[in-house]
Amino acid sequence: MKIPKERTAIVLIEAQNDFLSPGGTMYQHIAEQLKKRNVIPNLQKLLEGARGKCKIFYVPFQAFKKGFPELKKGGPGTAGLRGIEMDMKADWGTGAWVEGTPGPEIIDQLKPRDGDIIVRGKLTLDAFHSTALNYLLRANEIEHVAFAGFHTNWCVESSARSAYDLGYRVIALKDCTGTDTDREQEYAEQVIFPRIGTVMTSTEFLASLS
Repeated sequence: MKIPKERTAIVLIEAQNDFLSPGGTMYQHIAEQLKKRNVIPNLQKLLEGARGKCKIFYVPFQAFKKGFPELKKGGPGTAGLRGIEMDMKADWGTGAWVEGTPGPEIIDQLKPRDGDIIVRGKLTLDAFHSTALNYLLRANEIEHVAFAGFHTNWCVESSARSAYDLGYRVIALKDCTGTDTDREQEYAEQVIFPRIGTVMTSTEFLASLS
């Protein structure tokens, strides 16, 4: 399989401390899978191999002010975020995704570099819903979108489904995604992603760029 690199993008979802670093609000749930599946080193190799060949888009979850005043009145797609200050705690402070804490920051191992594109405004599972991701992909004449990031069966799957509905050719990079359990990971890889696109390893993906 050959993939035209000039029409291909990697979309890396939520490579942030709250998910991926000790002390993060969700780290305890995903830590075992990250280590078992070597996800962070795989992502490092993916990004290093892809830079200069195809576009890389980072889509981090939105950072909020302490107390989440942005969500006090609610709003479309934000209902599931209410109460996260109470329900999710981090070693560096109370609440997930709090502005001014390490939580929303992209982890050091995967920091964006010159030429990478950071897409702001993600408020829900779907990376397209409240961001300019679709516009930016269209502006760059992207046809093939390779998804990586976290969590496989939440935000990655939701975003991949939207990409499929929007007419993109979807690629799921199975060794560059992670979630809480083998069962969740395998179901997404074996049942969901094959129905909306192509499932590949990062090595296979890089070798396919032409």
